[in-house]
Amino acid sequence: METPRIALVGANGYGLHHRRNLEPRRRSGEIAFVGLCDTAEIYEDDTIPLAGLPVYDDYLTMLDETDPHVVVIATPPPTHLPIASAAMRNGSDVYLEKPPVANLEEYAALYSTMVETGRNVQVGFQALGSHAFNALRDAVEAGRLGEITSVGVAGSWRRPDAYYRRSPWAGKREVDGTLVADGALANPFAHASQQAIALAGDWPLAGPIELERLRCRESIEVDDTAVWRATNKNGVRITVAVTVCGDRKLEGDIYVRGTEGEAWLEYTTDRLILPGETEAKQYGRTDLLDNLLAHRQRGIGLISGLRRSKTFTGVLERVLNDPVPRLVGEEHLERAEDDTVTILKGADRAVEEAAKGGRLFSELDLPWG
Repeated sequence: METPRIALVGANGYGLHHRRNLEPRRRSGEIAFVGLCDTAEIYEDDTIPLAGLPVYDDYLTMLDETDPHVVVIATPPPTHLPIASAAMRNGSDVYLEKPPVANLEEYAALYSTMVETGRNVQVGFQALGSHAFNALRDAVEAGRLGEITSVGVAGSWRRPDAYYRRSPWAGKREVDGTLVADGALANPFAHASQQAIALAGDWPLAGPIELERLRCRESIEVDDTAVWRATNKNGVRITVAVTVCGDRKLEGDIYVRGTEGEAWLEYTTDRLILPGETEAKQYGRTDLLDNLLAHRQRGIGLISGLRRSKTFTGVLERVLNDPVPRLVGEEHLERAEDDTVTILKGADRAVEEAAKGGRLFSELDLPWG
């Protein structure tokens, strides 16, 4: 079979992860890395050299001159739709970083182009490639948890205030009239929402999405602490509660409850406890790029195909169209590490209680809730 020709749009930022993923494959001859595109000066070090690699500042020119089989897109979300559409019309399959698009209208347009061109779109929700996730889904299908009633996710991370100075759009609700997919729910914890939706059965949501978003920094316009809750059409309640102002770290705890048992999954580390087990078991992952290439070559099903991200996109649309979050009072905050980190008192406990109980912050006994 022909060696897969792969090009990357977005060489810096998260694009560095993809370059480090592609470089050993290029050296081994597993792939042909045919082009790299970015409008900014491209970062380089010895582990990801540019020597011999065609570099472009215009993705249309790159598509025309390199004719890739697969285009990896790691650019800001507002650019995803035009770049992915152009790649598919060029005849390329697409690996599209999350979130794929910002709203359901863009999703419909992207999906239409995918159907029209007959190309494939893999969305970069890497945690869906977790073998722990598969083991949990298998346990659910085997009836070990009975009928699933709820899925809750708790995440408590810590981001320095400098995190919101990492780019011109960081911490902004919109730039030049375009809504920006930043904030705890839309960006670092996007995987949390997608995992919860998938574990609840990949059903569409039924009824409204209840949403509470807070910010602990006056300088930002997005949430750094938030919770959403909804019920899907299969009757499973989903609650996702997260913060990047936590004191105690929760990597990403998922609690799946059924009529016959409960399971716990740490989706960021692929550790899982099933009913009847007392210790977490460590699992591995299938790389989503490998899965896309296997799909092209052998027809293996896509793990994170575009269709699977529709419900998540609806949640994201609700988040992005919400007003600027309420500012938490200074009396509820602490500063750490020479005032470079903002901590919301009790946020780590709050997200855990919300996820376990399926409750919003306003339903908990919180001074800032």
